[in-house]
Amino acid sequence: MTRARDLGNQIIGFVAVILFGYCGIATGAAGQSTTSGLAADCSAYKSVPLPAEAESVPIPKTPPSCASYRSDRGIGRPVNYAEARACAWKERAAEGANLRQNQQEPIAWVVGGSLILADIYFNGAGVKRDVPLAMNLICESDKRMADLALEYLAKPDGPAHAPGPFEFCDYADTTFSMNFCGWYASEIEDDRRNRYYDSLKPSMSADQRAAFEKLLAAQNAYIEAHASEVDQGGTIRGIRTMGSRSILEDLFRTELVHFERKRWPGAPDKLVADADSLLDRELKAKLMELRKQTKEQIDEGAVTASNLSSVETAWEAYRDAWVEFARLRYPSQVDQIRAKITLDRYRLLKTIYSYND
Repeated sequence: MTRARDLGNQIIGFVAVILFGYCGIATGAAGQSTTSGLAADCSAYKSVPLPAEAESVPIPKTPPSCASYRSDRGIGRPVNYAEARACAWKERAAEGANLRQNQQEPIAWVVGGSLILADIYFNGAGVKRDVPLAMNLICESDKRMADLALEYLAKPDGPAHAPGPFEFCDYADTTFSMNFCGWYASEIEDDRRNRYYDSLKPSMSADQRAAFEKLLAAQNAYIEAHASEVDQGGTIRGIRTMGSRSILEDLFRTELVHFERKRWPGAPDKLVADADSLLDRELKAKLMELRKQTKEQIDEGAVTASNLSSVETAWEAYRDAWVEFARLRYPSQVDQIRAKITLDRYRLLKTIYSYND
């Protein structure tokens, strides 16, 4: 999911890399287990028959809420391919009935049904691998995504030969599909991070665990607030916000991993002492720039001084929660950790875009 996750984040910029080349044109029989000889056009897969279980799914009256992608990837539940497949056929039937998005499971409206079925059959996840059937399903779900995947699949060193499950979402290239596939990727990463956090709790004292829960809550509140200090201009604002949030989430996990392994920040004493003043000066300068922005710029999605101030308050609560947890878990490193969290915020402030910079 790296391609979908990396697009449009605010801090490292919007980067889209096309790595595709055309493959040879030839049709394959249903039940094919390799990607050699794949036709390069969706029209070749329209006649690939669906399995019998597809025909037995009743037309739903309401959109299903089972979220096949979670069972397929084991997000918040055990991996269960049979459950994922059964749910995905229901989601596909709901797509065919033109039912509206289920507001409780919005991601599954796109990353569900035919798309997840395509992943399942391409990977042979709990079923016999059937590449032509997978292509039939992804062509049905998103022809543009299918076209881009087809261009790359037959390459000798292509993604079909890489370790790990193949993801058609890696070929999302419209704003619409990249948003949904990006949210899907974020949920996978959130689950991975949460499993790590849960793995640490048995080693904590009761006081440490209580402080850690407060830190996780403060981190979540800060990252939620952070969305309002990301520029909202343009059609990729959702992807930009998602990428920026992901950087903060990954930074938190990385620092926690380092501290648990006793890999301390090691900043010079002067930098530790000056961290607060550096941040304060940068905050004042950034607020001054944001206050110069015009109403038109703000209406276009520019970050406002008010928004920045609100996020700063959420960050201060996050910093204080880090300090409290560090006092209990890493008592000899409290000053270093406080400075590291402060300098992280200082560097982030420098990336916040002002139309008057």
